[in-house]
Amino acid sequence: MKLGIIVECPLKGVDHQVYEYTIPKLNDSLQFEIVSAGRNKVEMLNNCGPVASTLIESGCERVLIVWDLMPRFGGAVCRKEDVDSIKTSLEENNVPEGAVKLVCIEPELESWFLVDGDVLTSYKAKLWHPHPVKKFPGVVLPHNSRDAKSTISKYVETRKYVDYEAAMRIVRTIENFDRISASHDSFRRLKEFVESL
Repeated sequence: MKLGIIVECPLKGVDHQVYEYTIPKLNDSLQFEIVSAGRNKVEMLNNCGPVASTLIESGCERVLIVWDLMPRFGGAVCRKEDVDSIKTSLEENNVPEGAVKLVCIEPELESWFLVDGDVLTSYKAKLWHPHPVKKFPGVVLPHNSRDAKSTISKYVETRKYVDYEAAMRIVRTIENFDRISASHDSFRRLKEFVESL
């Protein structure tokens, strides 16, 4: 089984790097290829059909499209509208619906870093070493929250969260993806799909 994964970020951007690290942790026997369908959600929604078609033509048996509900560069905040746009793009490019799995991360990638308090506690402990740090309690953000990045910044206390500097450092502190999936619905959908392949 080879899985093609479509993300919304620049080539080798944050989402690409995080999922490239995470997917083998969820299924270490899976072959996969990650490609960007645009620098942001708006571009991904428009480009995912031709990108999915190319992935299938190149030998991917399934395609996963994963995106954040909360846009970084404008666009609507509506999962149904996102899904409708994706399906239209797939249909226009003759991509079989059964070959594609859609996972919308709500509200955004960083939200699944927040649900297991040990993740950010471990990250902050490394930044503040040798000083002790207060444990992060873990939080589940509402699906329409814009507070994921600011929550990380507030807890870490060093400076504003910058995804391309911190996201990979944070994800590498994760020891138990099961705990994250138990508390974060959209990450659970991602995990269950990847594990089923």
